[in-house]
Amino acid sequence: MEKIEKEMEHFRAPVSNTLRRRSPFDQLLDHMGKVRECINILGDGLIHYYNGDYEGFSELAKKVSEIEHDADIIKGNIRNHLPSSLLMPVDKGRFLWALREQDSILDHAENLVEMLDMRHTKIPKELQPIFIEHCKLVMETVEAMELAVESIRDLVETGFVKREREHTKQYIHKVHDWEYIADQKRYEMTRGVYKIEKKLDPMDVYHLLKIIDWVDDIADHAENVADWLRSMIAK
Repeated sequence: MEKIEKEMEHFRAPVSNTLRRRSPFDQLLDHMGKVRECINILGDGLIHYYNGDYEGFSELAKKVSEIEHDADIIKGNIRNHLPSSLLMPVDKGRFLWALREQDSILDHAENLVEMLDMRHTKIPKELQPIFIEHCKLVMETVEAMELAVESIRDLVETGFVKREREHTKQYIHKVHDWEYIADQKRYEMTRGVYKIEKKLDPMDVYHLLKIIDWVDDIADHAENVADWLRSMIAK
């Protein structure tokens, strides 16, 4: 009897391992957790930077880099262990594209803080309020995207029932709304820089415009992830 039980345990093991295998969507949410962690500290750090407070910014840049590295490990695990036979409610190529777009938020955050830490570009006092406002709009865009991505679990578990679809659509609409407002603010910021460019050092003008674009790119990638969700719901 003992021998039979041991043999049965041998055959049960693979089934148990299969049940323990985590869904790619769960791992996508793990990656999203890193995006959230990064954006939370980035938003606060940018506001301090815009106000001319550079103390501790090097530590912030280091922390962002560490988070981005941790997220890369999660991204690699997802790519390396995505089963070829897995049934998914969305094309696996599009799933990996969404992962890449989500990861691009972290890449832009890391590049941004590294650039800002290399050269402390003073934000003109008359532009500080609008820079801060734009930063908050971009953070709102990413937050709305996070809520949309987190709704994936409910969508999958309920078989894409109408109620869960509608909840996700609401989050997606919010992403597009915030991204549109952030874009309008970006144009206003750019006009503001050009308006006073003669009073600024040329390198300051270059860096100010670069900051505007790189921060706004974060919202663009958040919108791309939301577009992927919208295409998944339309299936």
